[in-house]
Amino acid sequence: MVRFVKSALLLVFVALASALLAFGPRGRTDRPPGRVVVTYWEKWTGREAAQMKQIVDDFNASAGRAKGIFVEYVSISGVDRKTLVSTAAGVPPDVAGVWDGQVPQFAAAGALEALDEMAAAHGITAETYKPVYWEGCRYKGRLYGLISTPWAVALHYNKAIFAECAAELRRAGLDPGRPPRTLAELDRYARVLDRIAPDGGIERAGYLPTAPGWFLAYTSFWFGGRLFDEHSDRFTLTEPENVRAYEWIRSYSRRLGPKSITDFVSGFGNYQSTQNPFLVGYVAMLQQGPWTANYVEMLAPHMNRWKLGRSADPARRREEVEALKARETDLPIEQRRAHYQWGAEAFPSAVPGLADVTFAGFDVLVIPRTARRKAEAFEFIAYVNRQDVMEKLCSLHCKNSPLRQVSEDFVRRHPNPYIEVFERMTAGPNARAVPRVPIWAQAGAELSVAAQRVYLLEMEPAEALAAAQKRLQGSYERYRARRRARRGGAEAPAR
Repeated sequence: MVRFVKSALLLVFVALASALLAFGPRGRTDRPPGRVVVTYWEKWTGREAAQMKQIVDDFNASAGRAKGIFVEYVSISGVDRKTLVSTAAGVPPDVAGVWDGQVPQFAAAGALEALDEMAAAHGITAETYKPVYWEGCRYKGRLYGLISTPWAVALHYNKAIFAECAAELRRAGLDPGRPPRTLAELDRYARVLDRIAPDGGIERAGYLPTAPGWFLAYTSFWFGGRLFDEHSDRFTLTEPENVRAYEWIRSYSRRLGPKSITDFVSGFGNYQSTQNPFLVGYVAMLQQGPWTANYVEMLAPHMNRWKLGRSADPARRREEVEALKARETDLPIEQRRAHYQWGAEAFPSAVPGLADVTFAGFDVLVIPRTARRKAEAFEFIAYVNRQDVMEKLCSLHCKNSPLRQVSEDFVRRHPNPYIEVFERMTAGPNARAVPRVPIWAQAGAELSVAAQRVYLLEMEPAEALAAAQKRLQGSYERYRARRRARRGGAEAPAR
C-alpha cells in the first residue's frame, strides 16, 4: 500500500510538472525569431528578481544575440521542489537558481549535470573562484553549479550606541571607537551596552545570538569546530568545539533569562521593515550579511548619512543629504565609512589566532540533468560569471564577489562601504561553507532545534548535540542505504 501511494504521488507530481512547463508561468513572450530559447527558473522575487532580470536582458541584447540564444527568465516559488520534480519528469528548466545546500542534495540524487568540462572550455577553473565558493559548488570531486551571487557573515555594530556608552565602555577597559576583536570581548561589550528595565525586561541588547539567529547552526565555526567530516562521511556534532559553541549560546540565556530574551525578540518587527531591531537601536550588534547596507538605505537612510544634514533649516538639511548621496561613491572609503552610523568587521572568534572566520553562503545556478539545451544554458551561466557581469549583479544585490579577481572600482563604488571586509574574509583560509552532505536541510533544522532547546535552558549543550548527532547520523545511514539499494549494490558516485 505504501509503495502504491508513493507511486501515485510521483505520477501526480510528474503531471503537475508537465502542466507547469506547458501552462505555468512564463517570462517574456516576445522571443526573437531564430534563437534557441533557454528557460531559467529563479527563486528571487521583488527587487532582487528585477535586478537579475537586468542581467538577463543584458545577455539577451549582447552575448545572447551574438550566439543566437535567448534566455526566458521566470521568477518562481518553490523552485527547488519544482526543479526536482520536473527533472524526474524529463521537462525541467534549462537553468535553475537554487541554494548552496542543494548542490550536494541534487547531485547525489542524480538530478544535476556535471559542469567540469563546459567550465574548463570557458576558462572557468578553481583559479577563477575564491576557494570557499569553488569547493561549495563541488560534490564528490565534480562541479555541479556556478554562483549567481555569494554572501558572508560579519559583525555589524551601531557606532551611535557605542558613542552613547563611551564612558561606560572605557570604564570596562573597552574601546568605544572600534568593534570587539575576540568573542570574550564581544561578551564584555554586550554587557555594557545592555539596557535592562527595573522589572528585568530587556530594553536594549548589546548582542543576542538569537537576534536574528539566522546563522545559529554555524556558530561552531567561530570556535574552530566542524559539523561534518567528509573523509569519514559522518556528522561531528559532539566534538568539543561544537559543545563549547552551544555553551556560549546558553551563556546569554543564563545571564539575561530565557523568558526575557524570548519576550524581547518576539517584539521585533519584520527584518525587512522599519521596525528592524538593528535599525531602531534595540540591538547594538548583530551577525548579518553584506545586504545590510541595502536595508539601511531603504528603511533607515539617515543611518548612512550620520552627523550630516543637521541644519536647523529642513530644506537646507535635505540639500546637504542629497549632495552627499550624489557624490558618495566618489569619496575615499574611510570618508564614506565616517558618514555611516553603523560599521562591519569580521565576527570575532573564540580561538586565539583564528581570524577572519566567516560562514560563506551563496546562490547557485545549476543545469538539470534532463535539460535539453545544456550547452546554451551554460553560455548564460558563463556570462553571469564574467567579472564585469558578476560585479554588476553583486553590486545590485549588495553582496561580495565569489571571484578571486575583484576590480578596484567594485570595492570603491559598492553600495556597502564595508564590502572590503567581506572580500577579505571570503578570500581567507577561515571562510567556511555549508557542509557538503546531501541531507543538510535536515541537519540545519536539527541544529536549530538543538540551539533552541539550549537557549531555552531545556537541555544541556552536550545532551542536545548528542541527540541531534544520533538522529542525523541515523538518517544519513538510511539515506545511503536507499541509494545503494536503488543502484543495485555499492554506492556509486553522483553523476
